[in-house]
Amino acid sequence: MKEAGYVYILTNPSFKEDWVKIGKSSRPVDIRSKELDNTAVPLPFEIYATLKTVKYSEAEKLIHHYIERFTNLRIRNNREFFNVAPEVALTIFKEVAMLLDDAEIEEVFKQTVVGKVEKHSLDKVTFVRENAITWLLPANSKFFDVDGCLKKYNEIYWTQNYKIQQGDIVYIYLSSPDSCVKYKLFVEANDVPYSSEFDKEKEFYVDVNDFEVAKAHNRFVKLRLLAESHTQKMSLPHLLENGLQMAPRGAMNLSNTSAAQLIKYIEENF
Repeated sequence: MKEAGYVYILTNPSFKEDWVKIGKSSRPVDIRSKELDNTAVPLPFEIYATLKTVKYSEAEKLIHHYIERFTNLRIRNNREFFNVAPEVALTIFKEVAMLLDDAEIEEVFKQTVVGKVEKHSLDKVTFVRENAITWLLPANSKFFDVDGCLKKYNEIYWTQNYKIQQGDIVYIYLSSPDSCVKYKLFVEANDVPYSSEFDKEKEFYVDVNDFEVAKAHNRFVKLRLLAESHTQKMSLPHLLENGLQMAPRGAMNLSNTSAAQLIKYIEENF
């Protein structure tokens, strides 16, 4: 299977305001940008945004084509520099991403760091698939330390027992003593089989036997952290006043019409 690569938008403080470099790389873009930091440019490049896909070569050509479609914005022939505002280039990235099944957009320029965990809003990470479902999943700290896992890795592998799909959104409800909706995550992949990558989460299982059971299940969704809530409005009493019938005991599909009041409340107050 072909490995995913990246198309990137790079800016540089030494360039004119509306100059960007748009290229591709089979490796992480931070490595590529460091390679470009040489005597040819007075200041280091800064990553504005990236598009990750297995079709990164095709995506780069299409993006270049779109930019030059109506006017010649390429600064120099056969070079990857364009006289276009980075936000305009990003709009084109998003249009091209809609044509791809696996595209992930990361708007690096919007990220902020709190402690050791990068916090994102949804549009800073990736595209949500069309007709995506929003889920509410309960978690019990007596069995698994969700807080510790997300603080250390910014992601979590969740045993899949429901029709959760890539591109969906997941809210995690922490049971007593927290009794609140605390995390919002993006479903990066579904139907993921066990691999040694999962072993890093073993330390967060209270009982190691539960880890072995999860591993044997051999079907997971990979969730990436989008945001964390600290508001009392996400506590159980407030949720019960706004559409929740009881403390969650299993996955809830919040995209159902029966959950309209609850999802509206969560999204407005998270």
